[in-house]
Amino acid sequence: MAAHARGPMFPVAMYFLVLVVSVVALLRALFEALSSPYKAIRKTPRNVPPACLLDASLGMHLYMTANGLKFHYVARGSKTKPLMLFVHGFPEFWFSWRHQLRAFSKDYYVVAVDLRGCGDTAQPRSSQGYEFMYLRNDITDLISALSYSSCTLVAHGWGAVLAWSIAQNHPKLVNKLIVMNSSHNQIHLEQMDRSWWYFLKLFEASFLYQMPWVPEFILRLHDYRAFDVMFKGKERGAGSEAAFPPDVLEAYKYTFSRPGALTAALSHYRFFFLERWELQAREPVKAPIGVPVLLISGDNGTAIETETANAHTSIASNITIRLIPNSSHWVQQDSPDLVNQYMREWLDTVSD
Repeated sequence: MAAHARGPMFPVAMYFLVLVVSVVALLRALFEALSSPYKAIRKTPRNVPPACLLDASLGMHLYMTANGLKFHYVARGSKTKPLMLFVHGFPEFWFSWRHQLRAFSKDYYVVAVDLRGCGDTAQPRSSQGYEFMYLRNDITDLISALSYSSCTLVAHGWGAVLAWSIAQNHPKLVNKLIVMNSSHNQIHLEQMDRSWWYFLKLFEASFLYQMPWVPEFILRLHDYRAFDVMFKGKERGAGSEAAFPPDVLEAYKYTFSRPGALTAALSHYRFFFLERWELQAREPVKAPIGVPVLLISGDNGTAIETETANAHTSIASNITIRLIPNSSHWVQQDSPDLVNQYMREWLDTVSD
């Protein structure tokens, strides 16, 4: 499988894998559900947001229009300070940056945004509204809508894929880039070229997410137990028991149990599934990205490993890499003190 070229049968092969993974996952979920049908379909009413989402110490809940859509964001600090913009991953929303909002609001105007369709940000009317270019333009437009010409861009997971692309194509908008547990699209494809294991491990969930209604059905089973598994499970969950206490897990379940929330979040992946190869063909890294980059990764995360992290030295001319032992994919929530320490040390030593 070549990362930079694909034949006419490539989409067919990809969607065959989608079908296989989806059928297996659905049969497994149905078998478990039929063994205890009441527990499988039972849902806790979630009409009121958990208190942790209303914590005033995290910042003010605000709205603005950018790229033709109404965005929700949480902001803290003075607008006379430089902008630090936080972009979440999947399945997350602004709340995933709660530890960083408090930590950096003294020196920055910190803003954690809900991506389109997520949290309290509006959902586009058309499913086509989740194409990569719309999502990337959302972030660039938000910077100007906040009355800034540039920012320190901080992003995790899927949000970091967007952030890498912005730093590459709109470097004047990004003074400094901090990415967590995610790779530049080109590195993703190069690593998949070298390893089928990497390809299958990285895309196992992405294959499932392509099917209509199947992943939504599975994620809702057992009162959204999938969120407990993702955030606290053995394979991908947090290394720290304290990272996701019951009220935090409830905040995620409340947010993603709202009408259309799961489908909106999954749509980010659905459109990028094959679009990542088109993006690479359209926007290859022709010269190293000059924006200063800090890459932080939990060393037992499944989205990025040591070899993958180090591979970014080939596309970024000024990059610092920090791996956090025994931390997970959800590194900024799993190891907030160490993440904040690495961020602060790096920010203090790198000039704009």
